[in-house]
Amino acid sequence: MTLETQPNYSPAVLGQAEASRAAAALLPLLPKNVVAILRERGVTRGSVLLLADCPPRLRLREHPLELRVTGGSVADGPALLSHAHFDAIVVMLERSQEFERTLRRFAACLAPGTLLVATLPGASGYRKLLGEVAEASPNSDGAPSHDRESAHLALLRAGFESVWAHSHRATLCVSARRAPQRAERLCSIVVPVFNEKRTFPELMRRLLAKRLDHLGLEREIILVESNSTDGTRELVAGFENTPPVRILWQARPRGKGHAVRAGFAAARGDIVMIQDADLEYDLDDYDALLEPLLRDQAAFVLGSRHSGRVRMRRFTDQRVLGEVCNAAHLLFTAVINILYGQRLKDPFTMFKVLRRDCLHGLRFECDRFDFDHELLIKLLLKGYRPVEVPVNYRSRSFKQGKKIRFFRDPPGWLAADFKYRLQRLRPHFD
Repeated sequence: MTLETQPNYSPAVLGQAEASRAAAALLPLLPKNVVAILRERGVTRGSVLLLADCPPRLRLREHPLELRVTGGSVADGPALLSHAHFDAIVVMLERSQEFERTLRRFAACLAPGTLLVATLPGASGYRKLLGEVAEASPNSDGAPSHDRESAHLALLRAGFESVWAHSHRATLCVSARRAPQRAERLCSIVVPVFNEKRTFPELMRRLLAKRLDHLGLEREIILVESNSTDGTRELVAGFENTPPVRILWQARPRGKGHAVRAGFAAARGDIVMIQDADLEYDLDDYDALLEPLLRDQAAFVLGSRHSGRVRMRRFTDQRVLGEVCNAAHLLFTAVINILYGQRLKDPFTMFKVLRRDCLHGLRFECDRFDFDHELLIKLLLKGYRPVEVPVNYRSRSFKQGKKIRFFRDPPGWLAADFKYRLQRLRPHFD
């Protein structure tokens, strides 16, 4: 491992960074956990700027990395960044209330794609590990500590993307890349479509009429057609040249989850939302669902159908079956809340709206309705606290086209709930 504590800066710059020279002599090595993050994010060679409030307490054993490390103080970071290029910047803060202010100072000096690794006092404990507590707890010096979601939102506001939290103990380690400048904000609406001939035309009429300009958002509508057999595929083809519609054609039906995953992969928006084609959900609720994200109050929103009512499904033609569905909903909700330390009312709603960056580093595998469980659970484990917003909901019965299968889907839901509770969430970076 190649280490440099002082690059070839001009005397003027070094004169402005007298504290940096003193700190550089004390910072010859990167902390071991930071080296692991750099390797995980693909930075194994090049130059790294290490900025710290005080010298790191951890020292590094030899690692097969070819890095040139320059040390300095956090205060002198902008001056150093303005006179040299670095492949990555590591910032170690002792006081978390300076985190966002520091990010904003550095963001203007970084080229798009530059990796940032930051360590700061983090929230601790089982409930904070699961992202349940809404407010960060104070650290030893009385300053508020960060949890993963608040750190993510701070990075997004400062112009970063591709965020991942690597440590959730006493110290929170997060990494992100400098985002390119965007001319406009975009919302991607993912619509899985399979055998919805009866409701699809009305859905598209309402969806194309639903504008988001007043929220400062452009929109794209991603239709994922899974080879319908009732004539829906031909109806979807009629929108092939309709802006802002994009169509993904699937050769065979592989489940709603697989269709949504394909839509997520194709989405280009800052915000992603799921819209079913069955008209059970009201498009007029879009504004209320998007508001917490646009105000940077949350990164993940659920449209809650419950609204305090136990009997969410009232099938006029299948009343007993409707009551069975309501009881099952309460059971599966209790399982999620107990396993993951939450207090959610409707974790399985279709109306899921999130920052697309929340999906960074996550890999999904469920194809059917168990994807709703997998998506929710992995976002919880990554550190997001879903905000539940009441929405209008009119459930259709099984005779009207509901596609859940009693003896196939519920066992898969339970399997997903316990499987992901027992697995460690690991990032998958490109």
